[in-house]
Amino acid sequence: MTSRSMGAMPGGNRPWIPGPNPRPVATHMPWRLPKRHSRGFIIMVSVLVVLGVAGFLIVLPLLTESQGARAAAWSGLLALVPVTIVTAIIWWIDSWEPEPRWLMAAMFLWGGGVAVAISAWLNTAWTESFYLVTGNAAKASVWGSIVSAPLVEEAAKGLGVVFVFIAFKKYVNGPLDGICYGAMSGLGFAFTENILYFTRYYDVLSDVAVARFSSPLLHPLCTAVIGMFLGFAVYMSSRWWALPLLIPGFLIAASIHFMHNGWATIAAYGDGSMAFNYLAVQVPSYIAAAILIAWFRHDESLIIRDRLLEYQRAGWFAPHEVEMLGSLAGRKQARAWAASRGPLAKDAMSRFQHEATHLALNRQRAALRTISIPQAQRDEAETLATIGQARAIFMAGAR
Repeated sequence: MTSRSMGAMPGGNRPWIPGPNPRPVATHMPWRLPKRHSRGFIIMVSVLVVLGVAGFLIVLPLLTESQGARAAAWSGLLALVPVTIVTAIIWWIDSWEPEPRWLMAAMFLWGGGVAVAISAWLNTAWTESFYLVTGNAAKASVWGSIVSAPLVEEAAKGLGVVFVFIAFKKYVNGPLDGICYGAMSGLGFAFTENILYFTRYYDVLSDVAVARFSSPLLHPLCTAVIGMFLGFAVYMSSRWWALPLLIPGFLIAASIHFMHNGWATIAAYGDGSMAFNYLAVQVPSYIAAAILIAWFRHDESLIIRDRLLEYQRAGWFAPHEVEMLGSLAGRKQARAWAASRGPLAKDAMSRFQHEATHLALNRQRAALRTISIPQAQRDEAETLATIGQARAIFMAGAR
C-alpha cells in the first residue's frame, strides 16, 4: 500500500463546517442508530467483568488482613493516583481507533482480579516448594521475587489479552490495540498490588508509595509487550501466527520484569542502588516503547486515510470528510461543530467517526487476507449503512 502524507485541515483552527453532502439525506430520519455492539459482545464482556470482580473478591482478604478494611480503602484511593495518569496515557495511545471502553475496563478488572488471584496462588505454591526443597527461607523469598513473579504474573496478565484476541477478534486490528489491552491488564494488576503493599507496610506508607509510584509503567509496559506481539498476528496470513508470536512477547515481558525485580531485590539487600535499575532497565524500556507507539500511531493514521480515500473515489465520502477523518484535530473540531447542533448530532458525529475508522481498518484486514472477502463485504455493507444514517442525523441538525 502506498502511503500518503496527511494533509492539514482547511481553514486552520476555524470550526469544522461540512461541505456538500455526498449522499442524499433520507426522507425518513433514522433518529436511532443501530446498536454499536452485538449481544454476544455484551455477554462476553460481562463474563470478563464477573471473572474480574470474583478474582478481586478472592484476594480481598489479603488486602485487609494487615490493617483492616479502613486502611485498605484509603490505600485503594491512593493507588488510584497512578491509575488515573496511566489511563490517560493509554487513552491517548488509543485515540485513533478507540477500543470499546467496557472491554478496556474488563481488562483492567482481569488484571486487578483474576491475574492477581492466579499469581498469589502460584507464587506462594512455587515459593513454598522451593523452601521445602532447599530449607532456606531467604533463598526461597529471592526465588519467588526474581524468578517466579515475572513468569507467573506475566502469564496471568497476558492470559486476559489472549482471551480478548480469541473472543473479540473484531476489536484487535494490530499491535496498537494489543498494546492498549495489555497495558490495561497490567494497570489493573499494579493497582491491586499497590494496595497490598500499602496495607502491608502501612506504618511507612509514604516511603512505600514513593517507591511504588517511581515505577508506575512497569506492569502495563510488560503486558503491553505481550499484546503487541499478539497484535502482529493480525498482519499475518493466519491468526494462528499468534501462537509462535506469543513466545518472544512473553519472554521479553518476563525479562523486563525479571531485571526490575532482580535489581530491586539487590538494592533491598543493600548491595546496589535503584538508580541503576531506572537508567539501565526502565528508561531504555520507556524510550523504546515511546518510539514504537509513535510509529504504530503514524502507521495507523496513514492506513485510515489511504483506505478512506478509496471510498472517497467510489463516492461514499466527500473530500472534506476524508480530510477531517484523517486528522485528530479535525475530528475534534467536527465533534464540537456537531455538539453545537444538539446531543443527537454530537453522538451521530462520534459514531460516524468510529464507523469510518472501522471501515478503513476492515478494508485493510481484507487486503491482507486476514479475514475472508465475504465476511469483509458483509461488514462493509453494515458499516456503510450506519455511516449513512449517522451522516443524515448530524446533517439534519437534530436537537
